[in-house]
Amino acid sequence: MKKRISFIKAIAAAVAAATAMTSCAVFAEAPAAEDSKVYENEIDFAADNGIMTGDDTGDLRLESEITRAEFVKMLLEAAKGDALDAAAGEAGSFSDTDGHWASEYIEKATACGFINGFEDGTFRPDEKVTFAQAVKMILAACGIDTYAADYPFGYIGSAMDCGILDGVSAEPERNITRHDAVRLMYNAYNAVRDGELLLPYTDERYTNTENGYTIDTGYGLFEVSESYVTEDDAAADGSSGGTGSIAPPMGSGSTAGGGSASGNVSSGSVSGGAGGGVSGSIIGPDASSSGTYIYGNPYLSAEEYESYEPNGFKRTTLSPLSTFSIDTDTASYSNMRRFILNGSMPAANSIRTEELINYFSYDAPIPAEGEQFAAEAEITDCPWSDNKLARITVTGGTAESDKPSNLVFLIDVSGSMASYNKLPMLKKAMLILLDELGDEDTVSIITYSGSAGVVLEPTPCSEREVIADAIGSLTPGGGTYGAAGLQLAYETIEEHKIDGNNRIILCSDGDFNIGPSSTDELKTLIETKRQAGIYLTTVGFGMGNYKDNRMELMADYGNGSYYYIDNMREAKRVFADEIDKTLYTVAEDVKLQVEFNPMVVSEYRLVGYENRQLAAEDFADDTVDAGELGSGAVVTAVYELVMSGGAPAEGGSSEYRYQTAQYNNSSEAFDIKIRYKEPGGSESILKEFPILNEETAPDADTNLAMAAAMLGLKLNGVIDVGYDTIAEMAEASMDTNDAAKAAERCEFVQLIDIMKYIDR
Repeated sequence: MKKRISFIKAIAAAVAAATAMTSCAVFAEAPAAEDSKVYENEIDFAADNGIMTGDDTGDLRLESEITRAEFVKMLLEAAKGDALDAAAGEAGSFSDTDGHWASEYIEKATACGFINGFEDGTFRPDEKVTFAQAVKMILAACGIDTYAADYPFGYIGSAMDCGILDGVSAEPERNITRHDAVRLMYNAYNAVRDGELLLPYTDERYTNTENGYTIDTGYGLFEVSESYVTEDDAAADGSSGGTGSIAPPMGSGSTAGGGSASGNVSSGSVSGGAGGGVSGSIIGPDASSSGTYIYGNPYLSAEEYESYEPNGFKRTTLSPLSTFSIDTDTASYSNMRRFILNGSMPAANSIRTEELINYFSYDAPIPAEGEQFAAEAEITDCPWSDNKLARITVTGGTAESDKPSNLVFLIDVSGSMASYNKLPMLKKAMLILLDELGDEDTVSIITYSGSAGVVLEPTPCSEREVIADAIGSLTPGGGTYGAAGLQLAYETIEEHKIDGNNRIILCSDGDFNIGPSSTDELKTLIETKRQAGIYLTTVGFGMGNYKDNRMELMADYGNGSYYYIDNMREAKRVFADEIDKTLYTVAEDVKLQVEFNPMVVSEYRLVGYENRQLAAEDFADDTVDAGELGSGAVVTAVYELVMSGGAPAEGGSSEYRYQTAQYNNSSEAFDIKIRYKEPGGSESILKEFPILNEETAPDADTNLAMAAAMLGLKLNGVIDVGYDTIAEMAEASMDTNDAAKAAERCEFVQLIDIMKYIDR
């Protein structure tokens, strides 16, 4: 079949359909990484490419706002490629550009499909360009498939996923500066140059020409023959013949360069989800739009989330012990991102604050030789009250890397998985993981829809072509008999169990509509199997009918973790960058118990972990299940503390550390106890880490944890704090030399910016 040479060679199907223009290459014929120039920064890039010049004094006026005409000129100055050079625009494309100094640039950009102005036929060249408009033009220039019907959020999300927005504030209506413009173009150049996320590189091992499909192992595109495209996918794709990248459904009237959208984005009316949406038609926001954008859930929502009462304060004289199971799930954060980049606030009860906190990478203590755990804490001022805040960090050891993995993928291929962000994205994610596995590892594939079946018997990863062929054959349709699939997956993995990592990876939207599906039934099924040393990890996909409550429950009962994949960058994070944490368990039934010194702390509140609470007596009870810790994983817990200057307690119970004579006058603020079992073990091991009452200024990691905690508390209605305050705290966390950490923290700030725009 015809292979896609480069997304740069043409505007993506979504943009092309919206503009009906012929595309040109802009960043496009950027040479391969080994041949192209590496720039120290965006200013060097701009100077070398003639993108930006200074005034008579040499001042680049970096903080000056830029007009739409100036931005188009800069975009074309950054252009490379014969197609662009040959492009010729027609005079009079817009009613207000004839005789304008930038008319030639505007006409060329129009001919290339980067812009097409406003509904009234104007381009408004001297208006300031907004962040949303600039992002849309750059994506059109790069030819990246986008949520064409969803301006501005789909475009911002696509650019964020590609790294184009790194280092730029993401407030959609903000007028950007010259510095912002150059940074966006520099990021686009680097993304193309490095082949990260954007460029679809095809590994020929995963190309089955006989069956007629190609699966790109890059993170952007997914080509598939017509025989594998469902009717829904074909409508979403926007291309003919079944080729091209799977893109979301398109609406009418979407325009490049911040142009207006006329008509409804979706046909008919839509009703908002629990995140505050309202019913009505959605009109694209623009100065010339004939309506207003209604911020709500842009789809009919049947999503399900468990509700929990937020933690309150406890007095240390009455309840000195705070006991809970660890939680290394991160699903809430990526699910929150999905809501935000679809233009709505997260659904009610969808935010588990500890998962926002634990999504990020933190510097952490390294366990001493021969030890499995290390712990430390920092006490500082609380940013949302006059109290203090404690950030506790617990680090686990690393797993043996020489033991093989026996993985059974349990794949939901029911009709509910047909949309672009479910099965198509899942298939790409599986290939990312496949590339990370060793030849000695084995993979099986079980599918379920109206019934369950084996698509791939246990196959060594040395036969990657066979595994990729099975992945490519997956197509959606039918009901959702999840329980039958789960039973078959357990039977398969038990039959082929190895001395190593035996794990089922369940990939679904959580919608079980055939067979046992209640909480109790699923719990019974999973709990009877976990005793055999088989782990169950759940990975969620999709929106609209997503069942978060069920996906979390199954991972909890199955001794595994729960992730949600909303884009290919997240897939790479879960299945490549953090694969050891995802696949390999170093400790089971990990419980934390913090005992507070009443002489130092009078009250405390644990932030998050509402559904991980344990009774104090459960801490030493080895029959009580708790969370598992992946290889090298870090667990962070945040407490809000009301400090006291009280006298030592009189008498008291000897079971409490700070009510014994030895520690009655202690300078310790609290004591961290950890109980865990070795994988497959039955008896727990106790470790203890006393923490002194010493306050410090918050470091970058503490600022990040506090920002995530504030956001979770705000979204759950616990505290009332402004988005600017949260963003300021998050920005203070970006003082790091680690590029990966800086990127994820920058994205966090951008999501806060967008929430401020939506929630107004």
